[in-house]
Amino acid sequence: MPKPYISYKQLFTSIAESKNYKVIRPNYRDRQNSVDFILEGQTNSKPTKVSVDLKKKNGKSANNWVYIEYQNSQGGEGWLYGSCDFVVFETNKEFIFVNRKSLIKYLNSSNIVRWDLPYVDKPWNSKYRLFRRANTLETITQIQVSDLLAISNHRIWQKL
Repeated sequence: MPKPYISYKQLFTSIAESKNYKVIRPNYRDRQNSVDFILEGQTNSKPTKVSVDLKKKNGKSANNWVYIEYQNSQGGEGWLYGSCDFVVFETNKEFIFVNRKSLIKYLNSSNIVRWDLPYVDKPWNSKYRLFRRANTLETITQIQVSDLLAISNHRIWQKL
């Protein structure tokens, strides 16, 4: 019998609950600021509440590359500049937690994204390059999953 489909959000929720986190649905304002979940629980015996922006894996290259959104389609700040505490990237086998502010700091200090080169024409060509979709102001790039692992204090949750 085939396995029933479980969405990435359902899977993330079940893993969080198995780790004794209470999963809270954010309010409308939080959702508008790139918050998908609020996790409430204990970390090192201290009450903790963090907001999470969960990014779905991007197809076949999910184990190697993830997308970063600098500007949204209207030209405003992309999800990178939202109000969440952590951005969580899904790969085939795990969820990788990265502190959003540490991710910004890493991207700014490492100079891995080539702002000095022209925009590329296809999103799959945006590896360390910038891409802008036609007729929008959205600006995205891709970085390697290994770059996320270089950011201090990242966490990994294995999929069940």
